[in-house]
Amino acid sequence: MKNNVDYFNKNGFVILKNIIKKKEVQSLLKEIEIIKKKAVKTKNKRYFHFTSDQRINTIHNIQRFHKSKKLLSLSKNQRIHKFLKRALFQKIHARNFEFFLKPAKTGMASPPHQDNFFWNIADSKAANAWIALSDSNKRNGGIYYLKGSQKLGVVDHKPSQMKGTSQKVELRKIRKDNFKKIFPNLKVGDCLVHHCETIHGSYKNVSKSDRVGIAISYKNRHSKINFLKKKEYEKKLNKFLKKI
Repeated sequence: MKNNVDYFNKNGFVILKNIIKKKEVQSLLKEIEIIKKKAVKTKNKRYFHFTSDQRINTIHNIQRFHKSKKLLSLSKNQRIHKFLKRALFQKIHARNFEFFLKPAKTGMASPPHQDNFFWNIADSKAANAWIALSDSNKRNGGIYYLKGSQKLGVVDHKPSQMKGTSQKVELRKIRKDNFKKIFPNLKVGDCLVHHCETIHGSYKNVSKSDRVGIAISYKNRHSKINFLKKKEYEKKLNKFLKKI
């Protein structure tokens, strides 16, 4: 545990191996099919995005339109909680659920960004846990990280004009810092945990297999949200959503 926490604090991310078993993976894959239908029924552009061939690429803010006992149970995974309590110091709670489904051949890229640009957690005591329901690697659009980039704090973002992640970091502006780009390889059931200010993104899925994962975002229970900054971001998001 100490080694994982030290690695996370230094590099901004860590892999927790074998967080869930195959039986639970199969149950969650069935849950995804239910939630996909519910998301489309909402007709809300904030909640889902299609690929060019009309397959669902991402589903956001699931807790707002569907109460899932399976996701709630997953969010209380003991190994994730134990790690985050050590890494973030105090009590934590799950604040958001998302699916990243990246269909074969047409799964969309995600531009480099920091989660806390969108979340606006004032003390930055927050993290994302990305649980692999399929193998994940560079070829099928797996996540990459700029190693150690959480040490920059929140940097400037600009509109990305891309579905699913409306803002992006201009990497040319931080190139002088020479952060190494890392592409972790995950097996089914593994979990990536990254700090809310680690710069990350992903490439298109050019493989013949889907890349499926569940993201659960956590924050320190006592951390406050900067609502002024959040309001500024919401304005940018609404402006973008009107265009798509």
